[in-house]
Amino acid sequence: MNFTLFGYPRTGKTTLFNLLTGARLEVHAYDEGRRDPVLRTCPIPDPRLDRLGTLYKDKKKVPATLDIIDLAGISAGEVKTSALLAQLRKADGLVHVVRAFRDEAVFSDRPVDPARDIAAMEEELTLADFLSLEARLEKLDKDLRKAKSPEGEKEKALLEKLRASVEAGAGLRNVELTSAEDKLIRSFAFLSRKPLLHAVNAPDGDAARLDDPAGLFGLGPRRGEVLAFCGRAESEILELEPDEAGAFLAEFGIKRAVRDRFFEAAPRLLDTLFFYTIGKDEVRAWPLRAGSPALAAAGAIHSDIERGFIRAEVIPCGELFELGSMTAAKEKGAVRLEGKEHIIRDGDVIHFRFAP
Repeated sequence: MNFTLFGYPRTGKTTLFNLLTGARLEVHAYDEGRRDPVLRTCPIPDPRLDRLGTLYKDKKKVPATLDIIDLAGISAGEVKTSALLAQLRKADGLVHVVRAFRDEAVFSDRPVDPARDIAAMEEELTLADFLSLEARLEKLDKDLRKAKSPEGEKEKALLEKLRASVEAGAGLRNVELTSAEDKLIRSFAFLSRKPLLHAVNAPDGDAARLDDPAGLFGLGPRRGEVLAFCGRAESEILELEPDEAGAFLAEFGIKRAVRDRFFEAAPRLLDTLFFYTIGKDEVRAWPLRAGSPALAAAGAIHSDIERGFIRAEVIPCGELFELGSMTAAKEKGAVRLEGKEHIIRDGDVIHFRFAP
């Protein structure tokens, strides 16, 4: 799983990257010529895994992780031609960092207007998709004039449906597709279909009002979710010891750190749940696409388990916590035996039976 941070220049992308990952990147490094994306792999905070760790103190805790990538700024109007376009297409989710703070020391040729910038970026992502659709449809038309192809006609009909949504200004995120149609267009990695979070970098004076970014910044209809944070204030707090940070957050009026709120939202945006395994040496959290069956969960661990799948022993972690151990859960008959089509629920603890 990964999220890519992007946006117009000097909006606070690297500041947010540091807050989310604990990195200490120089915030003006891109102005000084660094262009390569920076990646950090972060453990996802997980109270349920922590509680499993207390039940099995002799085992190592292994959390699920999220890759976070920081990109250089992309000038207005240039998403469709940017050298970083390929990086955006690789992302599972996008975080558009938006400037709402005013600072004379931060030069920008764009007046501060988060509502304008959000609308403009959504239009740019949609335009990039429109150009991809046009290019593919043009090639398909040429190919179909040379030779008839049922598969080609099917693809053309689907892409024309998507183009209509793009031309209407709606993007692709809410277009309903069958699983077969979704698989057919997956390689295009359309930007306006990806989960999108607008992260608005607010001035310190707005710290107590971050819970209502839409009202605070006058945001109209939009295609992504919005999260607001005070980059300058939280950067100062990042330098403090953990036991001091909470008091300073409260002093600024910040109810919850942006890192906590982001990692809470990220799985939901990616439509991801977590299941858990208790192994010989470790307890581990595994990310899984919501709605996936037990066979897919087995494959997330190892292809051999998927290939030799027999049954899944399943118990919700809440029941396991109440009963105190897997042994007690089995004695109470709380552990269910499920087949490969069983739909995994968030928080399930699973032991897979499989033939080596």
